[in-house]
Amino acid sequence: MVKHASFQAIILASLLVAALVSPPPAIAEPFQWMRIGDIDGFGFTPTRGLVRPVQGVGPGPADTNDNGRLEPDEFLPDLNADGGVWFRGDDNFDNRSDGERANTGHACQGCQTIGEATGGSRWTDLALSPTATASDWPDINGPAMPNSAAFVFDFTVARGDITPGGTIFFNLVFGDYDIDPAVVRVRFANAAPRILRIPNQQIRGLDGLIQVRTANLRFDEVFSPTDNGDWHGRAIVIFDAPADPFTAFDYVELSLAAEVAALAR
Repeated sequence: MVKHASFQAIILASLLVAALVSPPPAIAEPFQWMRIGDIDGFGFTPTRGLVRPVQGVGPGPADTNDNGRLEPDEFLPDLNADGGVWFRGDDNFDNRSDGERANTGHACQGCQTIGEATGGSRWTDLALSPTATASDWPDINGPAMPNSAAFVFDFTVARGDITPGGTIFFNLVFGDYDIDPAVVRVRFANAAPRILRIPNQQIRGLDGLIQVRTANLRFDEVFSPTDNGDWHGRAIVIFDAPADPFTAFDYVELSLAAEVAALAR
């Protein structure tokens, strides 16, 4: 009996050690956001030395809070320092990463899968200008106007990783919109489309202004249940500015949080 008890003690000790050294079971990450492009200030790194257009605001840095990233309520840079940001000067830029050029520059925090239809990053970190020289232009017609950027969200969130019925925020960060008309059209798989109007920067008299368009979307506009009870997110976003010869996008996302202006952080 003593030997048998000793053997049981050894087994229990071994099981305890195994439990202590074994990794904890994987825990699903709750959904936070699905993003096309990335939050990198239109790809301008570093920002020191970049100046803002003097029109409407006067001389100064483009990165007004000097935190190393161009954000809403700051400015696209006046690259040739001629006083403004426009297609006739040398303010064109192409700061896209390899992933953004390949249309795979997207990510999700809390997604189960990202569908193959997801795309649009090739429109980000790029000056949409008729005088651009990029060889791999996102529009099949080349840089000639109009340049109406399109972004497609197609993703799945596992049941339990998102709370049904909550608000989904649409966040779009863009720069130098100053010629009307322009609207953001958002289309869904199982809901009526939305038309989101955006303020022209000239209302504030600020050339090169970086803006954010945030809108509240209903959960059932973005998500529909899958056959196994998960949630399929689907939306198509088109920025329609047929008369504007110069604009740019940093990123567009569906998120549980609203984007805010840099000066309000």
